[in-house]
Amino acid sequence: MQAWEETFAQLREQYIKRSIDRLGLIADLVKDLLANPSDSTIIDRLKHNFHWLTGSGSIYGFPRITQLGSSGEQYCEVLLVENQKVTQEDCDRFQGLLDSIRAEFSVGQPAEGKEAAPAGAAQAGEKTAPATDLLIVDADQTDLLALSRLLEEEGLAIRAARSVSGGKKAIDDQMPDAVIVAIPLPDGPGYELVEHIRSLPGGDRPPVLIASQQSGFLDKVKAIHCGADGYFEKSSDWSELAARLRYLLERDRPEPYRILSVEDDPDQAAFVRAVLELAGYQVRVCPDPKRFEQELGEFQPDLVLMDVILPGITGYELTKYVRQNEKYVALPVVFLTTQGQLDAQIKAAKAGGDDYLVKPVLPPLLVAMVASKLERARLLKTLLYKDGLTKLLTHTAFMERAGSVMADLRRNPERRAVMIMIDIDGLKSVNDNYGPTTGDKVLVWLANLLRRRLRRQDLIGRFSGEEFLVIAEDLGEQEAEKLTARVLAEFSSREIEATDGTRFNVTFSAGIATLDPHVMSLEQWRSAAEEAMREAKANSKNCVQLASVSFQ
Repeated sequence: MQAWEETFAQLREQYIKRSIDRLGLIADLVKDLLANPSDSTIIDRLKHNFHWLTGSGSIYGFPRITQLGSSGEQYCEVLLVENQKVTQEDCDRFQGLLDSIRAEFSVGQPAEGKEAAPAGAAQAGEKTAPATDLLIVDADQTDLLALSRLLEEEGLAIRAARSVSGGKKAIDDQMPDAVIVAIPLPDGPGYELVEHIRSLPGGDRPPVLIASQQSGFLDKVKAIHCGADGYFEKSSDWSELAARLRYLLERDRPEPYRILSVEDDPDQAAFVRAVLELAGYQVRVCPDPKRFEQELGEFQPDLVLMDVILPGITGYELTKYVRQNEKYVALPVVFLTTQGQLDAQIKAAKAGGDDYLVKPVLPPLLVAMVASKLERARLLKTLLYKDGLTKLLTHTAFMERAGSVMADLRRNPERRAVMIMIDIDGLKSVNDNYGPTTGDKVLVWLANLLRRRLRRQDLIGRFSGEEFLVIAEDLGEQEAEKLTARVLAEFSSREIEATDGTRFNVTFSAGIATLDPHVMSLEQWRSAAEEAMREAKANSKNCVQLASVSFQ
């Protein structure tokens, strides 16, 4: 509460100073208008200045300013529509409004009965982030103590268990945000515990790392196969494991939603930024509509708050521009307007806006509107980016995210990554012999198996009808080959039951290509994996093939 009150007090002080400067500008415009009574551009500038006062007065505790600003704005609109010379009487009216506004600001205090900060502002913005819940399953108390001390310094809340059964109970009580499992444990292999986590609802979410006394290559592959995100040998120095855990938690922590506020009034912009940033959003202000296209591309907002009256253009026109680009089809646009409700609703709908708010906007209403539109957009993106049958990424969504992964790998060339292309053998025959429903069952089975056996950080998508693509970071060719072979063995051993009761087995062929970020493009990387998969098909199917393609 205190943080918001202090922020609001600073904004209000800045608002009063800027508004007094603005009154001087309005006075100069009235003088210019008297000297040039036919110049409509002067009237338009007057309208914009009154518009700023209309939208911001009540926000900062001056409701009378909002009323006076609205009167000036509406009178300017009448003069523009009539398109006649401005008279002395018109200028006297503007001067009267100006004197009344000065009188309001000379008081320098909010109107009687009004709070210094809008009611509900602090409640709308305050959020307390809970500590990250980390479960460590280890029977060695010395290791457990050392690891706990290190990770508690990272701000993690530690829970501990000493066995597989104890770990399962702790997980069933509450799914942790992250898990570290020691290998071996007194009552069984820790791999079993990792598989248990991944089989539970929401079990694909927490990062899981294995800390083992065993250092064999097959142990590392087994750790990856059971669904762990990383494998570390036990040592006295836990810093590498801690760094990896931190990376996974930060990488999977959702970034704050990005809000682009297109607003040329600095007082309005400062208020919107303060309210939404306190609510946990990342806000960027675009005061110049000429920069809108650049800001849209650079900032990639999740929602746009669009002022209607802008210099040289309207918010409605900018929104029509947005809607011409398919890339922004799901981008919510909410108008902020001081205009009449019915007129604003009609224009907002025609322009392609999602909703509108009338200035001055109360903070709780602004936050609630933004939150509801973002949630709807998130659902729409999920429907657009996830394959309806397998719930994996679509072709387009996979390649978009693959581009981001590749850019990150180019910035960190010491890291490794492989792309795996998987093609189900004989799916057409399955569809022909048993029907498409059975073919869909095969696709879903493979999709679910990939989700369970690959790490939560791995990128998995349905590339085409029977082809799947995977990007696995921090794996070498041999590790990826062993992992894919294990998935193939499990997939081919499962009997599929057709709708007529017939049971049969299916296999797949897979190709693996290691990224060389210095010479490969994303398309070349994909092509190398596809060529390796084709070789596997040509050889005997039901196998895994490493790519031999090179790019100079």
